[in-house]
Amino acid sequence: MKTTFKYDHYYDYATIKEYCTFFAKTYPDLVKMETILTTAKQKDVLAMTLTNQKTGNALAKPAIYIDANTHAGEVCGSMAAMHTMDYLLTNYAEDLNIKQLLDEYTFYIIPRITVDGSDVYLKTAYNLRSADREYLKEDEGIYQDDLDGDGFIRMMRVPNPFGKWKKDPDHDLAMIHRAPDDVAGEFYDVFIEGLMENGQGIDLFEQRNKWGLDFNRNYPYGWFGEHRQKGAGAYPLSNPENKAVVDFVLAHHNIGAVLTHHTSGGVILYPPGTVSEKAANQDDIKMLKEIGAMCTQEMDYPCINIFDNFNDDQEFFPSGAFDDWCYQEQGILAYTLELWDLRKKCNQPVDWFDNAVETPQKKLEVFKAMIEFAKKEDLDVIKPWTKIEHPQFGEVEVGGLASKFFIQNPPCKFLWHEVENATRFTLRYAKSLPKLMICDHEAIKLGNNTYKIDIVLANKGYLPTYISQEAKKINKAKPIKISVLNCQTLEKNIQQLDGLSGYSLTDSDYNYYGNINTQGHNVIKTKVSFIIKSDAQYVEVLAFSEKAGKATLNIKLPE
Repeated sequence: MKTTFKYDHYYDYATIKEYCTFFAKTYPDLVKMETILTTAKQKDVLAMTLTNQKTGNALAKPAIYIDANTHAGEVCGSMAAMHTMDYLLTNYAEDLNIKQLLDEYTFYIIPRITVDGSDVYLKTAYNLRSADREYLKEDEGIYQDDLDGDGFIRMMRVPNPFGKWKKDPDHDLAMIHRAPDDVAGEFYDVFIEGLMENGQGIDLFEQRNKWGLDFNRNYPYGWFGEHRQKGAGAYPLSNPENKAVVDFVLAHHNIGAVLTHHTSGGVILYPPGTVSEKAANQDDIKMLKEIGAMCTQEMDYPCINIFDNFNDDQEFFPSGAFDDWCYQEQGILAYTLELWDLRKKCNQPVDWFDNAVETPQKKLEVFKAMIEFAKKEDLDVIKPWTKIEHPQFGEVEVGGLASKFFIQNPPCKFLWHEVENATRFTLRYAKSLPKLMICDHEAIKLGNNTYKIDIVLANKGYLPTYISQEAKKINKAKPIKISVLNCQTLEKNIQQLDGLSGYSLTDSDYNYYGNINTQGHNVIKTKVSFIIKSDAQYVEVLAFSEKAGKATLNIKLPE
């Protein structure tokens, strides 16, 4: 796929801002760049609006919203968002498909939400969830520190006669659990590589990461406090980054589709995440599955429901997530795309439709497979157990996998493939948006300067103009408004329609005897009539839907 920039390494904040600025300056008719938040570290959370401004205002077109890096370490997502923007702009002038997309639709892209946290992740050895702001810091326990100075936080093996682990006799790097009858031998505790704060050394344990905020637990829908889920924040939208994202979505009423990039797992998730999909509207579930199937085609990623197939705990499930807020609070279809599937690369794929907990033996098998894959691909991510002198514990060993650009994100040699496939799906997803059109009309003269105007209004998109049944349920669905300009309307000046179905809801199937048939349509198109008086030669019909855009037509009045 042709792009302006290369996708063979990970971009820091300065690079993202430089490239976004380049696009805004190079394509002023196609790109608007704005800052939705400046952090305490003086970094800007950027929002990019992509559409051909000469074919209409961005808000007057159906829109897809894309973001990335809700979590600081999930930097592959930022690369996917940047690649989509790059591909659209670089190819607009020569690719008719891309030209149509930017002429008729709007793309809102926030390439990195946690701008501070991601730079810490990229430029230091440390790991963190979302922001590098202290949150409920504990005052004792082992905290992460790069003891050997190799630029990564790995495992630390500490000898302990009471430890639960012992060396795997069949693998140099692996560890296995002691059996109940293991009463003699060398035993260990295995912790994160780091130092001990306070603690008397009698019982060693890991400290909670001091940067424990989780932005995807801070959105308003289904929010619970720290007693229920770690990282939730003091109250919904207590993080300025979360509030900036919500404010942006609410300010752009034309957003009908959402894609939020995360890592990892190689799976695309659809809501609801707070109840089983059986409890959701089945028309919405059908649409979510059919759109998600395009991701399976482009990325070979399964499409699964968050609550039924992704959540480990269906009683105390995680919530306060962005996708649930979009769908269950705003009625917008939303997906979380978990990029990069190392397990599949290692021939150890996850069965997302089987909720059985993996045994320790299976986890050990996966760990060994990862080691072998890294060796096969000549990836510099393995450190053998290496003895070092710990300032508090004496002689310990540090080793294991560098997870940042191996487990959590793809190694750079695999990055371009991941982001290209994500862009292919994103563009197909955007085309599923509703699109208002006037497909027929008739003007009949009734008398002196009096006319009847009939127009046939249709939705040529896959999704309904109101996006979802959930939107109707929560009163977020807005009507289509139709008016005739340059005249006097003798009845209603503005007519309203509740909405038009997309072809997603057409009742069609392969029947029992093998035939193919269409049994019926929901209302995809409808006729609207006006009685008007006008001395003009032409009148203009204007139809507008918040989610499906604007359609206009100049009609010549009969003599």
